[in-house]
Amino acid sequence: MNSPVDILSDLNESQRRAVTHLEGPLLVLAGAGSGKTRVITRRIAYLASQGIDPRGILAITFTNKAAGEMKQRVEALGLPRGAVVGTFHSVCARILREFAAQANLPPNFIIYDADDQLALVRQAMKRLELPTEQLPPGRIHAAISRAKNKLQDEAGFAGAAEGFAQRKIAQVYQLYQRMLAENQAVDFDDLLLRAVLLMRDHPEVRQLLGRRWRYVLVDEYQDTNHAQYVLAHGIALEHENIAVTGDPDQSIYAWRGADLRNILEFEADYPNAVVIRLEQNYRSLAPILSAASSLIAHNSQRKEKDLVATRPGAHDVQVLRLLDEHAEAAEVANLALRLRQEERLRYSDIAVFYRVNALSRVLEEAFRQRGIPYQIARGVEFYNRREIKDVLAYLRLLVNPADNVSCQRVINVPARGIGAVTLERLEKFAQSRGISLLQACRDGAAAGLSQGAASKAAAFAAVLAELSAQIDKPVAGIVEAVLKRSGLEEFLKSADDQRQALKNVEELVSTAAEFDRANPGSSLAEFLHQVSLVSDVDSIDPQAGAVTFMTLHAAKGLEFPAVVIVGCEQGLLPLGRDDGDADLEEERRLAFVGMTRARDRLVLTSAKYRMLRGHTQRRTESQFLGEIGGDSVVRMDKAGDDQRPRQPGVPVDQFNQLRYDSREESDADQRAMIEAMEQADLLPDRFSAFAPGRRVRSPIFGGGFVRSVSFNGEYTRATVDFDRAGRKTLILEYAPLEAI
Repeated sequence: MNSPVDILSDLNESQRRAVTHLEGPLLVLAGAGSGKTRVITRRIAYLASQGIDPRGILAITFTNKAAGEMKQRVEALGLPRGAVVGTFHSVCARILREFAAQANLPPNFIIYDADDQLALVRQAMKRLELPTEQLPPGRIHAAISRAKNKLQDEAGFAGAAEGFAQRKIAQVYQLYQRMLAENQAVDFDDLLLRAVLLMRDHPEVRQLLGRRWRYVLVDEYQDTNHAQYVLAHGIALEHENIAVTGDPDQSIYAWRGADLRNILEFEADYPNAVVIRLEQNYRSLAPILSAASSLIAHNSQRKEKDLVATRPGAHDVQVLRLLDEHAEAAEVANLALRLRQEERLRYSDIAVFYRVNALSRVLEEAFRQRGIPYQIARGVEFYNRREIKDVLAYLRLLVNPADNVSCQRVINVPARGIGAVTLERLEKFAQSRGISLLQACRDGAAAGLSQGAASKAAAFAAVLAELSAQIDKPVAGIVEAVLKRSGLEEFLKSADDQRQALKNVEELVSTAAEFDRANPGSSLAEFLHQVSLVSDVDSIDPQAGAVTFMTLHAAKGLEFPAVVIVGCEQGLLPLGRDDGDADLEEERRLAFVGMTRARDRLVLTSAKYRMLRGHTQRRTESQFLGEIGGDSVVRMDKAGDDQRPRQPGVPVDQFNQLRYDSREESDADQRAMIEAMEQADLLPDRFSAFAPGRRVRSPIFGGGFVRSVSFNGEYTRATVDFDRAGRKTLILEYAPLEAI
């Protein structure tokens, strides 16, 4: 291991003070680009250099990507293995597996992803005979998630429920939890909730964890929710050796429960805390930093910092006003070409950020037309593909035969003659006997099945029994066995329209092989755990040679030589929300985060007109563009006033009949636009390409344009104006619709 001198040699004075602090609480206010990750990893190494056992150090962050980077940096410093570096969810899963008995969990519990959770909510609602039209499953699941992040279990939620809707949600919450238990499963929020309740109800467990991890380091502390706050402080309760690193100016996750007060009130929690500010920025050139600092200064909920650029050189920050979204996309694409040709940047050095996913559609078209490679940061998209979820469902059944949700998914995949009536009888039989659906398959006659149906159900159970004998193999071998023995591989090979699906499952085998190489001796359960915690940014490949598209939220923690932020308009950035100043400040922090991802070049664009919900609307520049200042901000109006954009897909004879209002959109239009954009952003990732205005093709109805798209938590519906067949509403989960 490197000596203390080596560990500290290239740190500035503030970084050195943060790294060498040993005992007691520490708050590191780390401005954007100030070397936060370096401080955390060097602190781990320094603690070990002082004779502290690495096994006594716990470092917690939010994403797999951040945790992986920390691990690599720690290993590069020559630190002996033992320090635990992971995400909040992975640390909680680790705790719950170790203390499963005390937490009333089976040791082989599985983690349900978002789709599985929604499926379970729908099943609970069906049992309770609740209509999904009045109470969308997605909203009920969101309410349950919020309750868990506030450490409110089903009993506590029921006790506080007021009004019809709250009481119905409470009923679903109670049944949902019971069904999770029946399936020997937990959801993401349970990992936090149950770990905290474990420590509350078993003080001896909390004390043991406190003695085990005598030094607790928390990254991105401004993004912690109440459950994460209690977890970290509970472990540190024995010794108060808690060091948190974060920046109130980069708190952008209030919508998922993050509580800004956690970092703002750290000194109230620990009056003896040492506070260190990291203000030297090693990432962005001075003009970028000046513009971003000018913007964030308009917020009141923050702790003052004076960020200072350390890199020499300067490029003006550009603020561009374009005619419409097509002109905006063309400008961005041409900029990417110029940066590559004139400044020798790689395409992978360029990123385009937007507030909502729906804005990527026109950008993608412009980049395809010019032959510019791009990648979209949607890491969960691969694992949400139908064929991948089918394989994963088989794998989860091997780990946990009580997983009824997975069993329901693959009992007839590929088709083996087990229809809806047979499945319903098996489910009722399983419920009446208190057994799993897979167990019920072994006794179809007792479930009232015909001889033929019982034989098919038993054959399915036999496949799982045969595969379970291979569960101790390396994961890649298990995945290959599932593909062959289940019949999935043969089915995908024999179907002409499943070639891409076959490639996807082959990629899953490669992913499993990589896991085996990186984690020798690890189990299938650990592989499934890792897959369940994949996030959007995990899919970004810096070697792909492609421009990266992503939302501003996904951009957190990343950096690029050149950044373009599109859609800088009122109602988009800031996105129209309802909570006044608090929401506006969070939107401003989100813009600040996006701006400070840029190293050398920063371009901010807005459109004078933009098509939303199939109608072109006049747009107002974002107020944030008026809040950035400095001599190095150059503003250019490329919109012009001599023409207004034609709506794509509108016949010429109808174009002149369209009404355009020269005033800004009305309050009703604004609300409709906000609803449309937020809805588009909530679409399942695999359907995000079907935004209003997108050209699509159906094998039945031919070509057309998407008029509107909606997701009610259960199904995704797209209304399409087809060229020949007229207007049709399709359920995308079933309709073979292709974006073109």
